[in-house]
Amino acid sequence: MLQAAGPLGQVREIDLLRLRSAASPCAGTTGATWLLDAARLVGLPADRDEAAREAETGTTTGLGRALAAALNAIAPGDTLIATLASAAVHDGGAGALEGLGGLAAARSSLGGRELVLALADDTPLGGVSGAGQNLTAVTTLTGERAQDLNRQACAAASSIASQVAVPRSATLPVVGGEPAQTLSATSRGTGAGGGAALALRALGARTLPATRVMARLLELDEAVAGQDLVVTATGEAYDVVADSVTAVVGEAAGNLALPTVLVAGRLAVPRGELAEAGVVSAYSLEALGAVRNETWNDGGAPALRERLVAAGARLARTWSR
Repeated sequence: MLQAAGPLGQVREIDLLRLRSAASPCAGTTGATWLLDAARLVGLPADRDEAAREAETGTTTGLGRALAAALNAIAPGDTLIATLASAAVHDGGAGALEGLGGLAAARSSLGGRELVLALADDTPLGGVSGAGQNLTAVTTLTGERAQDLNRQACAAASSIASQVAVPRSATLPVVGGEPAQTLSATSRGTGAGGGAALALRALGARTLPATRVMARLLELDEAVAGQDLVVTATGEAYDVVADSVTAVVGEAAGNLALPTVLVAGRLAVPRGELAEAGVVSAYSLEALGAVRNETWNDGGAPALRERLVAAGARLARTWSR
């Protein structure tokens, strides 16, 4: 367990776990694999006013210090997987670099160690669909102020990248498949952690979709082998996004010619799109005993449990031999 400061200085605890018998997502590595739940440190606040304060004055310095502590705790040859997701803090990773102790210290900490960023989404830092545009949806900031903050963040992150980015010849695919030579504020996946992902990638971190990382660590391919049916679930499904849980599970099952069934709270995905993802059948909890004007999660945990039991019974009747 590590303690570090959140964007506004609040002390938070995050887990640093050594994974037992886990397959590293990095080919050719022989050391231990560790997981740092860094996303919790800079997670997006539910309160939009707090999120606005984080965007205006927040920093990723605590994130950098947590990464430095984790990297110093593991041995050369080990792999550190750090989770990152969308955040309100928006400093372009400048604070993270400061928390790592600056360029020289960051390079020293990374020396001989693999840092893999497990990204929850592939949103870029800048651009028309970037993290800066999302600020108006998750904070109380005006569009004009969000644009100003995003310009500053992109400038800070681009400055770091221009100083330290070094092309790597043998790297795992990054989100979007972009090589290090094209790393910029509009590269996919650079918006995670308020732009910290861009700065860390420039320092040599590798990036992968979090779903792919977890599928490897949990040995999903081995788990589905020999099964008759694979079931996956999601809260609300309006499409099947590449590298989503549905897509990754469907792919793993499809590689073994196994059927995949999706159980969703709310389902609004065309059958053809589901089929392309390897999903042969799908069930909506809203259609299983829900009354008019009632959403799939109304009634709290007891009602949701009843709907899941009903879904399980229907699956058993449909797919039992």
